[in-house]
This record gives sequence, C-alpha cells and structure tokens, in this order.
Amino acid sequence: MAEEQENNVPSPAETPEEAVPQKETPVPSPEAAGITEEERQKIIAEERQRVKEEQKFKEEAVKSYKKEHKKGFGFFKILLLLLVLIVVAVAGGYVTFSAYGNQNPWGDSYPYVATYDVLLPDSSELFFGNVPVLAVSSGNDVTLKIGNERQILSIGTPVEFQPAHMTVKTYGITLRESDYHLTITYRGLVENRLDFLVSARTSAPPMSSWMTGLIVPSQATVRPV
Repeated sequence: MAEEQENNVPSPAETPEEAVPQKETPVPSPEAAGITEEERQKIIAEERQRVKEEQKFKEEAVKSYKKEHKKGFGFFKILLLLLVLIVVAVAGGYVTFSAYGNQNPWGDSYPYVATYDVLLPDSSELFFGNVPVLAVSSGNDVTLKIGNERQILSIGTPVEFQPAHMTVKTYGITLRESDYHLTITYRGLVENRLDFLVSARTSAPPMSSWMTGLIVPSQATVRPV
C-alpha cells in the first residue's frame, strides 16, 4: 500500500498546467494603441520643424531690430559730426577773424555812404579791429583819437578824418577790401556815453551786419541810421 501511495504522488514533470504560473501579456497604453510609429515620427518631425521656424523668426526679428537701430544711430552720429564740424568752423572763423584798418587808401573814389549812431565810453580806449579809438570829453568838446590821428570835436560840428583802407580776413582769406573816409559829429552825452554821428563813405558796399558785429567791441554801440 505504501508503494501505491508513493506511486500515486505526481512527479514534477507531471504537474498540472493549472499549477504553473502564467506570464501576463502587457496591455498597450491608449496613446500607443492609437498612434502608429510612422505617425509618431511624423509628429516629432513636425514639432521639430515648428521649433526651428520659430527660432528662425526670432533671429530675423532680432536682426531687423538691430539693423533699424543701427541705422538710426548711424544717422545720429553723422548729424552730430556735422554739428561739431559747423561749430568748429564757426569758432575757427571767429578766432582767425581780423580787421586791419588805418592802412593807406588805394584810391580816392567813395561812391557808397552809410550813417551810424555810435556810443563810446568816456576816457576808455577801445579797438575796432586793430584800430584803437579813444574819446575823452572836456566840457562841450571831445578829443577823439582814431589810430594815430587826433581831432577835437565840438557839439554839432562835423569833422573829417583822413581816408584809410581796411582789410578783413578769416582763415587767412580776404573777405573784404575797402577804402573809407569818416566824417564825425559829436552830439553830447547819451546813456552816460559819448554820442557821435558817423558818416562813412566807402569804395565798396557797406559792411554786412555780422562783420560789423565782429569788429565793434562790446563796450561800444553802433546802430545804422
């Protein structure tokens, strides 16, 4: 009986199939189940292309921005350079501006006439160009010295000064050459300064206002009348 029982014990090879654990087949995810490999690769390629185009658009936008601002800055630099050149030219012209009067006249023709009201400080020497001018009052008279010529003027009496020549230059370039002949009348005190009526006969048209402004010293006033 014991042998029969031993013989009835199944061997490992005869173990029923139900007793052997079965491996479970993996269930695909819903995403994987609905997309093929070809479609997945296509989506990846499209996404890469989209990112590439977006990057390209950003780079072009940056380049365009820099280009526009570079143009504006370039124009600003050119404008600034022009302004600097103009300022330098004007300053250089002012520094090199010179007016030499009291030279010997070149001729004896004075077809142009201009009249000026001139106010000068009393007893203070001024320079019109390189010409020294000094007016000193004494009662109703004034001693007026222009260059090396000295005249005594009484109120209301015209006095002629010797003809002379003036050369105006800037940057060493001659701007004007003209003979001049002055007739001056003393008119008394105005604004605590000595007032003169000056008739200037010249061989060339009257001097322009900007040129006159550079020749007349700040302590004097010269007004066309």
